[in-house]
Amino acid sequence: MKLDTLARHALRVVLLPAVMLGGFILYGQSIGLADVLMPVPEDRRLVLPILISQGFLAATLSAAAACFPLAWLYGRAAPGVAALATLPVLYTTLPDALQAGRHPVSISIHAFELASFVILLVGATWLASRRLTGGRNSSHG
Repeated sequence: MKLDTLARHALRVVLLPAVMLGGFILYGQSIGLADVLMPVPEDRRLVLPILISQGFLAATLSAAAACFPLAWLYGRAAPGVAALATLPVLYTTLPDALQAGRHPVSISIHAFELASFVILLVGATWLASRRLTGGRNSSHG
């Protein structure tokens, strides 16, 4: 194995905890931004669609911000790393979402929000890694 390849692998391993922390922080910031961009009106009209849209927007913003950097750094392994980056978010939010006594609609909204975060981040990273590795390894334009 060449030295630069070894150094790149070492960098990938060393940066994995930072990537996981970054995914956690990015998702939290995306939730805050989605709340600012789509506030719930004071009269509480359309609360359900707004909350669903906020969760989907936060997941989309997180995926858009992280997919190409992950694909660039981790290559074909990027979707797996993206899945790992979702674990801190799932670990901290699932116990709260599954609390006894929560309204079923609230649980459903939260489940949709988390599922869209995982699916969009892993899916976008997979597409980005295919685009980046496909551009280097194929002669098709």
